[in-house]
Amino acid sequence: MLSSVRARGNWGFFVPGVMLLLVGIFMPQDWYAALPRNPDVPTPPVSGLTLFQLAFVLEGLALMALSLTRWRFTQIVPAILPFRGPDNGRDEIGPGQAIWALAAVTILALALRLIQINSDLWLDEITTVMDYSRLPLLQVFGGYLNFNNHLLNTLLIKLSAGIFGESEWAIRLPVVFFGTAAMPVVYWISRQLGLSRFTSLGVALLLAVSYQHIFFSQNARGYIGHVLFSVLASGLLLKALQTDRLRYWVMYAAAMLLNFASLIISAYVLAAHVLVAAVALALAYRAGKPLAPAFRRLAAVFTVVGFLAFHLYALILPSVYVRATVAYSDGAQQSGSGSGYFSIFSPDFAGELLRSLTVGIGLGEGPLAAIVILAALVVMAVGYVAMLRHQWALTLALTAPGLANAAFIVISGLTFSPRIFLTLLPLAIIAAVQGVHSLSTIVAGLMSGRMQRALPVAATALAVFLVAAVSLSSLRWYYSVPKQPYRATLEYLETQRQSEDIVIVVDLAEQGYRYYADRMGVRENEGYFVVQTVEELDSLVSAQTSQDRYLVTTLTRFLRSRKPELERRITRDWSILQTFPGSIGNGQITVWVESP
Repeated sequence: MLSSVRARGNWGFFVPGVMLLLVGIFMPQDWYAALPRNPDVPTPPVSGLTLFQLAFVLEGLALMALSLTRWRFTQIVPAILPFRGPDNGRDEIGPGQAIWALAAVTILALALRLIQINSDLWLDEITTVMDYSRLPLLQVFGGYLNFNNHLLNTLLIKLSAGIFGESEWAIRLPVVFFGTAAMPVVYWISRQLGLSRFTSLGVALLLAVSYQHIFFSQNARGYIGHVLFSVLASGLLLKALQTDRLRYWVMYAAAMLLNFASLIISAYVLAAHVLVAAVALALAYRAGKPLAPAFRRLAAVFTVVGFLAFHLYALILPSVYVRATVAYSDGAQQSGSGSGYFSIFSPDFAGELLRSLTVGIGLGEGPLAAIVILAALVVMAVGYVAMLRHQWALTLALTAPGLANAAFIVISGLTFSPRIFLTLLPLAIIAAVQGVHSLSTIVAGLMSGRMQRALPVAATALAVFLVAAVSLSSLRWYYSVPKQPYRATLEYLETQRQSEDIVIVVDLAEQGYRYYADRMGVRENEGYFVVQTVEELDSLVSAQTSQDRYLVTTLTRFLRSRKPELERRITRDWSILQTFPGSIGNGQITVWVESP
């Protein structure tokens, strides 16, 4: 058999294929039962181990089948998409100047993301560290406790904390790197969308000083990596469609695999790319290009990416599915109560979206902010049309993931967290800068002489400068408060309470207090107690004869939606003593004392 394979095709694929097939069939079973599981998650309809084995079997069969062919990578000419790069004929600065300016913007971005990097972790960061990053590698890949295991981020936290120690800055170091790396990537993408070097630098500068981007670049979760690899993969897909070179297809597959490792919702990005490829194939067919080679190329690339992503999550996919259907459908019933999830058409979501947008421009949430946002949307619409005209494929690749995600949410009737649409941030900035340039170019067309060329440059520079200045000014408040102020609250409580006084930590404040209390030498059940229900609160209060009692809450909107009876009991029987602000929405920590 092997001699036949050698004679006919790619025999080098045969042995790895057989090995993968045998691994899938004869894989041991005991290790899977030892992986950590969330007892509150219902039993899924199929075992993750079964899917894991199936992935090995299918990959082995695919390699064995490939070994029987004479396949070699042959560049398709003409390529699926025609090449259309930026117009450098009237660019405002040269390539050397642009490189130095981009380096300066990237250094600025790094500096802004290092400021206050050692501030307190917030609940989701702490949960990732406590529940996952301390586990062995196999349990990180295969265990399922909650949604907080953003795989690539968890592995990098584990690596960074292992080298530098489990400090806040070490835990956030990977996302700082991803956030900073976005500057050259978004500059490259802007150039492919037809923007000049000057306007592309403006895009990179606005992303560098963006409140939202800095916030997530200091949030030890997978979102900023997802943004980076989504944008990068979209650009690589365009290059691959334009050139059909092997290196671009390999880089695209690698970027998409890292994207899936960042967040599982990268499936929407892959679906968007399939859509772009399908439209490109249709246009190529209309132009008289041979369809079969291009179709085979795209089918092979997307199949490989899909198989690798499936293999990455096969062990936990059934649990994730069961947990997601329960968590987000429950959230749909709670969205009107101020929970962390929202219905896409609810007033709560509109208010949260307005808050998240205006916090970066320092205008509050009044009519002026609404007017500014409306004007910005008009400018972005103009820029978006210009981007579509120059490079529809890349524009659609950047847009469609968010649209597909929103469509699925609406059709399924599920709730969501607004941060899953963070991939639209670079697109919005590119569209805004391009919109200013396009509108000023239209106005300049009515003039003559030097003003005809100088006006677009001056208008773009002024708009970028003003927005960057406003964004930088809004960062003063962000840097002044942590995401959730656990250490400041603990220090305050330790100065307020006497030795016989007790502190009652309620609901979602538990994880953060356990993390920081342990680091500060405060012991649970030695003056600090955790309660999750009204019954536990009443029992603790009646059993303690201390002189004073303090109570601590955080994320009160979530408390109100999850445990309304407990929230009503607290507001009825306790009075606010002190509130410590946090930059996470509803992340302030409140200290209460018993009402007389």
